[in-house]
Amino acid sequence: ADHVAAMQLLRARLATLPHVLAEPGVEVEILEFNLVGPVLAVRPFCHNDHYWQVYFDGNREMREALAQAGFPAPMPAQLMITQPG
Repeated sequence: ADHVAAMQLLRARLATLPHVLAEPGVEVEILEFNLVGPVLAVRPFCHNDHYWQVYFDGNREMREALAQAGFPAPMPAQLMITQPG
């Protein structure tokens, strides 16, 4: 999947959630890599009073936005190569 497009999509969609602050803006960066691909760190900023609402709304929005845009669900895969003989 196109990680740059996914990162841009998440920044834009999460910024529209209630209680997410405009400044600082939503941060989406590559945290690490694993066998499935890049793991994104997603940080929408909000006041402490709204943390859990933004947390749960953000998770739902990320799932819906990526699915609507046609991004595949992460799925581990392993290539097996057999030697003749």
